[in-house]
Amino acid sequence: MEVEIWDVDTQSMHSLVFKRWGSSRSYVFMANWIKDFVKRRSLKSGHEVAFHWNPYANRFHFSVLKAATEEDFSN
Repeated sequence: MEVEIWDVDTQSMHSLVFKRWGSSRSYVFMANWIKDFVKRRSLKSGHEVAFHWNPYANRFHFSVLKAATEEDFSN
């Protein structure tokens, strides 16, 4: 199912596909994840991000909680 994602930090709206991954019974965001979030926000290993459902806006909210540090790359 296509869902709206509000990037709280940049105040911008994006659409991703929210899908249940059958083999692991988990949920994943697909489609434009790499372009709209990883590349646009320059996300790297070690970044901490959060998603939460906002029932009043009827959409997910996204935010970067913690940027990657040099220490993240040395481990």
